[in-house]
Amino acid sequence: MAHVIIGTGSYLPERVVTNHDIEAMVSDWAPQPGGAATLHEWAVAKHGAVSRRHISPGECNSDLAAQACRNALDDAGLGVNDVDLIVMGTFSGDQRISAAAGAVQAKIKSKAKFIQVDAACSGFVDALLVAEGLLSSGRYKTALVVAVDVPSVFIDPERFMPLTIFGDGAGAVVLQDRPTDEYGIRGLATGSEGELGHFAQIRGGGSKLPFSEQVLRDRSHYTEFQFPLIHQWAIAHFVRGVRESTAAAGITLSDVSLIVPHQASTSMMRELSRRLELPFEKFYMTYEFTGNTSAASIPIALDHAN
Repeated sequence: MAHVIIGTGSYLPERVVTNHDIEAMVSDWAPQPGGAATLHEWAVAKHGAVSRRHISPGECNSDLAAQACRNALDDAGLGVNDVDLIVMGTFSGDQRISAAAGAVQAKIKSKAKFIQVDAACSGFVDALLVAEGLLSSGRYKTALVVAVDVPSVFIDPERFMPLTIFGDGAGAVVLQDRPTDEYGIRGLATGSEGELGHFAQIRGGGSKLPFSEQVLRDRSHYTEFQFPLIHQWAIAHFVRGVRESTAAAGITLSDVSLIVPHQASTSMMRELSRRLELPFEKFYMTYEFTGNTSAASIPIALDHAN
């Protein structure tokens, strides 16, 4: 038996936000002396994003996820009653309680068991790990693995850099046990380093620093990033992950025809291609028009590559 992706689906909000839109919004951008005259020029040169999508008023995390799930089921040729497990990865649920995965289950009119994994950029892989383990137990046959994030809600609207990097979106795959050894998920490489949590954090609004007027004044309810540290760490771990997962699958890099990476940035993926000595054309990228959609970036790219 193998765990096989038999359908993919994605959904991006209708609202398109360009670099020019962001330049008109923020207060901390200024033309670079001897460099970029506009924020658009800076963003394209620095990380590669031209536009991204943001949710509109009244739209939320579970709306995006539910539509991605419907699209994945359509692609798989299955109905909602064929699904007995939903595993969702996100850091940006509709509200603290109840879980956005429950809202997704209700919106697609499913009775499947749902589980929500609290994770950002690793959310799709983490949800896939959980779904794989539960399918292996024999209790479940068909899983919807959905990853969704709306980073725009948690980014300081006065800071240009994260606004140019991140976008909102959702992606889903249908994962099923199939009696085959010719295809399916063949190799995984994962890990955790909890001491690096300060690289990307939202300090305000949790049990350690409950929401208050002081949190609002400090703007600690917005995401804080250590971008230089993230860049260095991520590239090294991208390289390790590719090498370890291909080894686990019993193949070499020369056997790989397409890489669908986390859409961290175009510049980071170009650096990864150089370190792996692989043509950049082998990397399937959506970043230019989606930005980094956090947990959703891999399944969105998988769907667009399908």
